[in-house]
Amino acid sequence: AIIRFGIGYLPLIVISILFGPVYGLMGGIAQDLLGIFLIGAPIFSYTFSPVFTLNAILYGVIPGLFFRNVARTDKKIFFLANYVLLGLFLLAAGIYFFNLDYVYTQSLGRTEKYLLLATGVVSAIVLGILNLIIKNNSRYGKDGTKLLFVVMIIYMIVSLVITPLQIAIVQQVPYWSLLPLRIIKMPIEVVAYVVLLVPILKLLGELLGRHDRIES
Repeated sequence: AIIRFGIGYLPLIVISILFGPVYGLMGGIAQDLLGIFLIGAPIFSYTFSPVFTLNAILYGVIPGLFFRNVARTDKKIFFLANYVLLGLFLLAAGIYFFNLDYVYTQSLGRTEKYLLLATGVVSAIVLGILNLIIKNNSRYGKDGTKLLFVVMIIYMIVSLVITPLQIAIVQQVPYWSLLPLRIIKMPIEVVAYVVLLVPILKLLGELLGRHDRIES
């Protein structure tokens, strides 16, 4: 099994937060179609899939909806909600930790599976610490905990529900067997997204005069 890490949806999150969900929607469709016809199809023989277009659309729409319509929500609510999501993650990771046969892979042995699961748990703990740092550090502004919540929610919807469900249907493999490696990746990629998004949003917000989108 090849474990791919990536932050390819980062531009869509930036567009959605700075300019709103409508522009994020258009950006999601454009990114997916351009990626297929300019790179995917010619080089990797990828074909169009509406599911992957939906994934891009969700990354382009959901952040804008939260930052536009939930702008005045107390950051403590998102701070607590983040720990609820992390608790669910640790519960799922724990289930797979004691049931390694659920981990669907053709190349990883038991030792590698334990190592990956342990890495995922450690990353989740780091994510919990990051949530605390974001809440108490002015560098992340008033919307830091909201940003973390939004990234985690989208990741769960796209990477833990929609994408593995499609793969399970197409390849005719059990849906639950596709989750472990994705669960392990989640905290690692979420940390990368948030750490990169904060300075990018601040910089672009200042350059474009979009301070109304990001509370500092």
